[in-house]
Amino acid sequence: MTGTTDDPTRTGGRARLLRPLYLPLYRLANSPRRLVVAILGIWVGLSMVYALLEGKGPIESLWWGIVTGSTVGYGDFYPESTAGRGVASLLIVTMLILVPIAIGHFIAFLVADRNEFSHEEQVALVRSVAESHEKAALALHLVREDLRARHGDAWLATHEQGWAAAEDARRDACEDAVELFSRSPVDPGAPGPS
Repeated sequence: MTGTTDDPTRTGGRARLLRPLYLPLYRLANSPRRLVVAILGIWVGLSMVYALLEGKGPIESLWWGIVTGSTVGYGDFYPESTAGRGVASLLIVTMLILVPIAIGHFIAFLVADRNEFSHEEQVALVRSVAESHEKAALALHLVREDLRARHGDAWLATHEQGWAAAEDARRDACEDAVELFSRSPVDPGAPGPS
């Protein structure tokens, strides 16, 4: 299949330059366990850096990290140094990016789509469509043979040129669907098409 793909890690051009930066974030966002560990690690780590920079205790610093990372900002503790403000900014930005992704995973876990097809069901459905496509191709062949018998080879050749041009202009969605759903789930670490 050519053109666009649903896997943003499999793009070409300038995106390949950003891949080393993007791929870890992509993997993190798609692994709830890693994501929670990263959030907790960043929260605790930056809270302890704040404690060192501002001369605060670990409990106060963890409280500050929760209040600041959640952007509540009670104002009971705040950084007084420029370095402390930098740590606070980094904490806020990373939490604004990572926490909503974690919340999305949690909500997706709670919401069940009873109408969702399994991978196996999707493959079976696509194969059924492919069989229908083959039957339609056979029916088209029989219709062409009937037209040849009724109108002759010259008439059929003239009209088939128009049909061929129209067929070339459209994409065969059935074959693309069979290819798409027959593959196993995408590994974001696998190299993309060249």
